[in-house]
Amino acid sequence: MQKSIPDYKLRIIYPECPIQNLKLKSNGIIRFVTLSDILYLKADDNYTNCLLNDHTLFTKCQTLQSFELVLGNQFYRCHKSYIVNIKYIKEIDKRNHVVILNNGQILPFSRKKVKVLEEKMKINTA
Repeated sequence: MQKSIPDYKLRIIYPECPIQNLKLKSNGIIRFVTLSDILYLKADDNYTNCLLNDHTLFTKCQTLQSFELVLGNQFYRCHKSYIVNIKYIKEIDKRNHVVILNNGQILPFSRKKVKVLEEKMKINTA
């Protein structure tokens, strides 16, 4: 029996082939989610909480770092505990070190990462 290779390892082996969707399980329900439906991911020790644009929350037994290796350019790790989908960012509040999403949610960002975040925002909105 052949073992399947996890998505994040495939990304390392084949970096030109980013994944298009994620398989998420919750309460016996398996859902295939396109990346564009993910608002953000939040670290919770060795688990990651994925919040979708329909306000559904899934928890996956993977580290945030493993997601960072797999997700494409539309995502950015703005903080040690968060990866955000850039298309859902409404504004960047440099004074309070937070990003505000289209749905009003507020996520922290690292001061060191604000310049890169601004550049990614320009590229993705151009």
